[in-house]
Amino acid sequence: MPSIAELLQQRNAFLKGCGGDESEALSRQALLRLIGNDYRAFEPLRDALMGGPGLDGAARSALPESAAAMLEELRTHGLVGEHDGVLRALGAVGRRFLSGGWLEELAWLAGMHAGAEEGLYAQCVGWEVKGFRGENEIDVILRKGSRLAFISCKALQSDFDTSNRKLRNRLMDALHEADNLCDHFGRDDDRVGVLVTSDLYDELRGDKPRYQALMGKAAIFDVRIIPLEELEWSRLVQAMGDLIHGSAEEEVLQIP
Repeated sequence: MPSIAELLQQRNAFLKGCGGDESEALSRQALLRLIGNDYRAFEPLRDALMGGPGLDGAARSALPESAAAMLEELRTHGLVGEHDGVLRALGAVGRRFLSGGWLEELAWLAGMHAGAEEGLYAQCVGWEVKGFRGENEIDVILRKGSRLAFISCKALQSDFDTSNRKLRNRLMDALHEADNLCDHFGRDDDRVGVLVTSDLYDELRGDKPRYQALMGKAAIFDVRIIPLEELEWSRLVQAMGDLIHGSAEEEVLQIP
């Protein structure tokens, strides 16, 4: 069966440089699941560690249980550090992880659990068309058989407000970006998805989509939108399984 690299070569594209470190994502799987299972608790924690005042002892003691568990994992993996009694994101690696790198790792991990035979994340892909060259960074690429799935990951605010034009534009841009990736690198049997951390369904109104235009255009483009409601681990594995038409059995990838 051809590899991701071999399939891309058939499309005048090639892997450029190294993508995300799979061993790091595997080592952080407990942290990744904690964040995915309670993103709303992660948001204020991330904001405090990234651009806010940091977390002093009093702030740490006031954290809810799930956020405290996330913070402990972040410290264990060296993603946050303490200075003068205050915790903040540690270096470029910590900032990248907190700002959205975690979502790429989580999507890759869920895709492998869902039955992907090969997967890459944070991968740069070079291309050449009619003498023109360029490159794109693709958040996640999964392969099942000869089918590829391209997933764009966007860590955005969880609460969706219809009056927030900036958020609406970012969501629509993410949809177009994902569709363009499939147009550029995909084939008829390939799939494309957009994983976002925004709450896009109104459960109190029978799961009615909050952003009708986005969902309608996604249906036209045949792009699978995976919103906050499906970020919880078991649902995310199922969503990735839907993309690759694989099994969502966790035994596929033997991870303790």
